[in-house]
Amino acid sequence: MVFVGCSNETEPQSFVQNVEGTDFSFQMMPVPSQNGVFWISRTEVPWDLYDIFLQFINSPDNLYAGVDAITGPTPAYASVDRGFGRSGYPAISMSAQAAESFCIWLSSRTGKTYALPTMAQWNEANTLGGGAWHKWNANKTTHPIATTDPNTIGLYDMRGNVGEWVSTADGPRVIGGSFRTPPEKLGANSLLEAAREWNVTDPQLPRSPWWFADADYVGLRLVTSTGDLDE
Repeated sequence: MVFVGCSNETEPQSFVQNVEGTDFSFQMMPVPSQNGVFWISRTEVPWDLYDIFLQFINSPDNLYAGVDAITGPTPAYASVDRGFGRSGYPAISMSAQAAESFCIWLSSRTGKTYALPTMAQWNEANTLGGGAWHKWNANKTTHPIATTDPNTIGLYDMRGNVGEWVSTADGPRVIGGSFRTPPEKLGANSLLEAAREWNVTDPQLPRSPWWFADADYVGLRLVTSTGDLDE
């Protein structure tokens, strides 16, 4: 069996994704599955990358560059990082609509199609091993990405730190648990649907479709079905 996009005919390879126009890059790890190999980001998406997206989307200069084809979050009314930390920390508080818009933007900047994992993909990537920031060790805050042990395929924070958006047959859900989740409920045991309570204290009327005022435990991870064809 030959995997498309791999330098090795039998083993899919990880690759580093550069983001056009920036000095930021991130690593994608291969996951063989029943439907063929896919690649998933080694870490949760950090603010370092998500802020590039926000800056681009909200820049008036980009209104004349076809950016209207990619909708994105309006500026938040308050600091959405909750003071937890920005550089090196997982991006948080975005809605599923914002997360999906980020994937569209990233795809336009990389030439690959990036998306939120499906539930099946997330479960296949949620292998044994790995540390976790959870309710009893995180001190009520997120932590920098990749500061616990990775799981057996090299992925960090699949369980804990922040929950991650996934696509399901019933719509977007948040899986994995977070720094607010007891350890026994981490991983696939934690599956949440966006609730009205996630935006109760948003002072905007109507409340923002892009940001959650009361869900500081929601983040995202990326997948693509195409490896690095240049490797």
